[in-house]
Amino acid sequence: MRIRSRVAPFALAAVVLGSGLGLAGTASASSASAPAGAAPAAALSCYGSARSYTTDSIGFWPTGSGFAYTTSNCADINVKPTTTRRVRVCWKTTGNCNSYRNAPAGQWTVAASNVIDGSGYWLDFEGSGISRGQVAA
Repeated sequence: MRIRSRVAPFALAAVVLGSGLGLAGTASASSASAPAGAAPAAALSCYGSARSYTTDSIGFWPTGSGFAYTTSNCADINVKPTTTRRVRVCWKTTGNCNSYRNAPAGQWTVAASNVIDGSGYWLDFEGSGISRGQVAA
């Protein structure tokens, strides 16, 4: 996952505050809740904004005729399925899809990188059957 450059100043501030170099007695909420050895607060904002997904029986999400949209929270579309699946991202504007990528169970996988904010997309999980997990975009 690539961290957007416009959040880097906030990440630096969180690191400075969390390291004790900031004002005495202050701490950022994100650095206080991050586990030891975790990435800076900016990286957590992408996964922190993740939402649950459940595909339809043929492996599409969102279900029905709707689309999901990328946000400024993440530079990529990331998936974390509960079972290992192959996934690709398809785009609303063109109908084109990228190549399938293996997404191991319980691990974040970049399904599409360097996405433009506000882009409409859907996920296509290879094969039939329902897939569940989380998506962060």
